[in-house]
Amino acid sequence: MDGGDRILVAAGLTAAVVVGAFVLWGPGGAPKVRKRRGQIAGLQNMGRTCFLNTLLQALAACPTFIEWLKKYAKADSHNSMITTLYTVIEVVNGTHESARGTPVCPLGVLQSLRAAGWVVPADQQDAHELLHVLLSCIEEETAAMAKKPGCLSDALGLGGSRAWSALASPASPPAAPHPLRADSTPPTPSALTVRPASAAPTDEPDLEEPEPMMPRLTKGVSRSLCHLSSVGRRWVTPTTARPPPAPPFRGTLASRLQCTVCSHKSPIRYDKFDSISLSMTNASVGLTGSYSLAGLLRAFTAPEMVKGVRCSKCCPEPAEGAPPAPPTAYTKHIRTVSFGKLPYCLCLHVGRVEWLSGALNKRSEFVAFPETLSMAPYAAVQQPKTELSSLVSGGRLRGGLAALNAGGGAGGAAPYRLSAVVVHVGGPRSGHFATYRRGNGFESKRWWYTSDTLVHEVSLQEVLRCSAYMLFYERVRPDTVLSTTATQHF
Repeated sequence: MDGGDRILVAAGLTAAVVVGAFVLWGPGGAPKVRKRRGQIAGLQNMGRTCFLNTLLQALAACPTFIEWLKKYAKADSHNSMITTLYTVIEVVNGTHESARGTPVCPLGVLQSLRAAGWVVPADQQDAHELLHVLLSCIEEETAAMAKKPGCLSDALGLGGSRAWSALASPASPPAAPHPLRADSTPPTPSALTVRPASAAPTDEPDLEEPEPMMPRLTKGVSRSLCHLSSVGRRWVTPTTARPPPAPPFRGTLASRLQCTVCSHKSPIRYDKFDSISLSMTNASVGLTGSYSLAGLLRAFTAPEMVKGVRCSKCCPEPAEGAPPAPPTAYTKHIRTVSFGKLPYCLCLHVGRVEWLSGALNKRSEFVAFPETLSMAPYAAVQQPKTELSSLVSGGRLRGGLAALNAGGGAGGAAPYRLSAVVVHVGGPRSGHFATYRRGNGFESKRWWYTSDTLVHEVSLQEVLRCSAYMLFYERVRPDTVLSTTATQHF
């Protein structure tokens, strides 16, 4: 082979290498993102919005919640929070018809919050607080959809709507006066409040304890009657709509007081919840001297002594005009709390911020948690099963059906499977949120670490070793095969 042939061969090899590099790396010199269905995408940080990104990734790992959103998104034609959130989650999970694998801009979620009357300041916020805001906004929309009467203009699509894109980034609408902001008071369990927009801004920690949000101002009055015909002006009266089904995160706590003097028990009180905040107290420390999720749940449901409660049996309600009850009428009571109805999606919040020696302190102790969680030890005692035939013969069918429904309200011994874990790195006033989450669909046994645009696969062992701030569990479906590598007992 002479010199000319060698030059031609070298030139050919060089051209082949260049073409191969172009195919593999693209014109920009960076590796091409492999786009395939089910590939988890990252989320762009729009400036201190990691609290939003981490929550969206956690919700995207909850199939039951996604199916619930999908049902309302199909029935909604106004591009509201439900439709926007469902679209963003679909794109994040790689199940949307749009491009997959590239980071997503979640600006549409913030725009939908502002359109609903919430103000999200530009500083750092708490992911747990945002969860309650999102669920509150979604619940308002589902309630409005259930109450809205049908009319001809809606059927013809003539009603006005305000559409917000879930992926575009236009200018945000004017903010309405209800901020997503914590008070500056020391954080205590269930001590988070929401300030009106006119209140002066304060320095608040990035992590706060939750409390039910204050009601917002009503944005308008919906139509109750629709004009169907200009001739005769016939009107239609709206029919009574069924209340919408509860969101998958909605559960019920059952509490009861018992007098320590006469042992009289008060009626059971039921309180709704969307998440449960657990405190790291001395009562929650296990025998090994470390914290575990089971220990935190035992401390949460442990009986506690309550002082200054008037017993209706020891001291009945005084008659009208009679002097008030003496101080001796108020006795000590034992308060018991249990889960009356367990949700399909269970969110457990580990409170890590406390007020210590006049300053905020973040606790960094490890809390062991399982992949599979049984809530049966913390559920309300179920009623024994009653034969339906005996209820019919005794004329107690209606009450018996209610008893049967109440008996299964706690979900029985159905276990929960871990879906996502939110972690926080930093101090009590600032830091960064990230999420460990399951894959979706056929990749539900694989775990991923997501931090804004960063997405990479991790092992289950790494997930179970992280310092959890929020834990997302889903009730196991009958056809789900559970892993035996991690159980509730430690």
